[in-house]
Amino acid sequence: MLIKTPRQFSIIAAFVLTLISVVIIELTLFVSDVVVNQRYIMIMFIIMLVLVYLVIYYLLEKLITQKIRLLYRTIHNYKINRGDFPVKMNEDVLGKTEKEVLAWADNSREEIEKLRLQEEFRREFLGNLSHELKTPIFSIQGYILTLLEGGLEDENINRAFLERASKGVDRVTGIIEDLDLITRIESERLKLNTVPVNILSLAREIVESLEIKAQKRNVKLSLDWKRIGSQEINVLCDRDKIGQVLSNIINNSINYGVENGHTEVRFFDLEDNVLIEVSDDGVGIKEEYLPRLFERFYRVDKSRARNEGGTGLGLAIVKHLVEAHGQTIDVRSTEGQGSTFSFTLKKV
Repeated sequence: MLIKTPRQFSIIAAFVLTLISVVIIELTLFVSDVVVNQRYIMIMFIIMLVLVYLVIYYLLEKLITQKIRLLYRTIHNYKINRGDFPVKMNEDVLGKTEKEVLAWADNSREEIEKLRLQEEFRREFLGNLSHELKTPIFSIQGYILTLLEGGLEDENINRAFLERASKGVDRVTGIIEDLDLITRIESERLKLNTVPVNILSLAREIVESLEIKAQKRNVKLSLDWKRIGSQEINVLCDRDKIGQVLSNIINNSINYGVENGHTEVRFFDLEDNVLIEVSDDGVGIKEEYLPRLFERFYRVDKSRARNEGGTGLGLAIVKHLVEAHGQTIDVRSTEGQGSTFSFTLKKV
């Protein structure tokens, strides 16, 4: 018989010990030629069985309670008194405890892995932040030192150096403002002014504002609204924030696309939502880089990305702003063929 509960163990152990004791007593009496009525033997067996059972039950309950209480203090990090943790001797206490310990071990492994990843992300984030700030600060320092060492009186360089230092200050300011924006979004301190917005009209404004920049790189910008069948597509959003999302994605497609390329903004009707896609035929992104694309300061091509300007926080802000609207953003890309960024907004 499979013993599962402490009570079963106590009964069987008491029966076996009592039976052995009675057999030994009977053998002793038989060797000593002492005759005892079997009724007394039976009464003695029953009394011994009850007493041994009670002793084993009490000791076993005390042992299990002490050990399990100590174990639960460890795995649950709280105080347990006897009254808080009654042992049910007719249940599989050890089996139940084993399951809880295994569950605690699995949770602990998951927490340790999360902490390891968070620590790795923190180190990488601080390293990237240090690098992003160090470059413009050293540049500003170099220009100012040059001016202080005599360049200030040289009209050929003083204004040019001051303008370059000012650009460095603008870059540092941009990084700090973007970090502040992400912090406000994450802490839910950013208030969205959600109103009905014609997303096609907003996208057209963003495209027109980037037209000159696109022309310099011979990149064609276009809107495709024919799949919707209407030039008025109203969605519920914060106009400025979604404008920032579109501007950032389209601007990236211009910066990191190919010359004589094409960037298209497309719209799809998804019943309750509108799907907005920004697609280009640029260099594309390797699949291994896609999962980290929306991380802060993460750059696929670090040297080229810094040459193109920006704070390295654009896509992180895009992701946070879209998620602040209760929606999601996704990216699919094939190296050498281009990338497509897509996100949804709720229709009015």
